[in-house]
Amino acid sequence: TKRDDVVITTFGDMLRVPGSSSSLEKQKGSGGDVVVVYSPLEALKIAQKTPGKKIIFLAIGFETTAPTVAATIKIAQEKSIQNFFVFSGHKLIPPAMRALVGHKDLHIDGFICPGHVSTIIGSKPYQPIAEEYGIPCVVTGFEPLDIVQAIFMLIYQIVTQETPKVQIQYRRSVREEGNPKALDLMEEVFEIEQSDWRGLGGIPESGLKVKESFSAFDAEANIQVQVEETRENKGCICGAVLRGVSTPLDCPLFGRICTPENPIGPCMVSSEGTCAAYFKYGDYGE
Repeated sequence: TKRDDVVITTFGDMLRVPGSSSSLEKQKGSGGDVVVVYSPLEALKIAQKTPGKKIIFLAIGFETTAPTVAATIKIAQEKSIQNFFVFSGHKLIPPAMRALVGHKDLHIDGFICPGHVSTIIGSKPYQPIAEEYGIPCVVTGFEPLDIVQAIFMLIYQIVTQETPKVQIQYRRSVREEGNPKALDLMEEVFEIEQSDWRGLGGIPESGLKVKESFSAFDAEANIQVQVEETRENKGCICGAVLRGVSTPLDCPLFGRICTPENPIGPCMVSSEGTCAAYFKYGDYGE
């Protein structure tokens, strides 16, 4: 953000994410060229309008957002736009689930699988979790009744001692095979790599990087930036919260130093984060 020839474009969720020494929000306030966009296509349009600058799009999120980023990279290639770059931070859900299952501190009885991710990948990628580890999975929507029904479906499998399987509660949006066109786009543009997860550490085959055939649009390959190793705050227990072995109330920073206005860990940054939800619905802000 301190370079005059670079513009960082990002979703709003990324602004307050604490980095090694600062955040995009703080850098923007100090004069850094940071632009909030609502889609990678918007970032591509900025690149077309400002050919004298390198436009970097921070591609974050899970399988839900990756196909749109892949499509944008293909458009950039077709239109020969040479100043658009993607910094891929995409994560994959099934490998993270495997990592949780293999964690010695956890004893997982069932998984509520995310509906938005499953609209892309379908229900098949969860099958090995059920078959190899004997853990039932239910692909679920977002409404309160969706969650309640999913919990009932999981408990029913456990109580009746059915052979663990993957069920789709969110049938109004999810198909077993997912979205084949979106999956093809992801496979064409990205390749799978080991990825570091804040609070969870490195997980094999859990991230996406831009393929060599599209390397002209890979920010890591084209823009010389030294990425510092992330230093976690020693008081933050976000990893334990994400694993389900602790609650936000166990954290000495929660509601004191760590708030939605001053997030210390990733669980407080997003409104969907566990700590942010505890803070909001527990009336800690009053």
